[in-house]
Amino acid sequence: MANPSVVNSEQSLTLEQRRCFLKLPLEERRRLMAEQAAQMMQHYELPDEIQDRAEWQGGDIVECA
Repeated sequence: MANPSVVNSEQSLTLEQRRCFLKLPLEERRRLMAEQAAQMMQHYELPDEIQDRAEWQGGDIVECA
């Protein structure tokens, strides 16, 4: 199997890949997930992502009684 730590976020993991991940030692799983979290944090800090998110999250909140 290819390197399980490199996964394109556009594709789903196969059942075999998920089982391989679960068979890893807990510390290795934590390390991989921390690495992925850091990559996602970098992604969401990109100027284009910030602008896109501001557009769909921004605006006034209107409450209806």
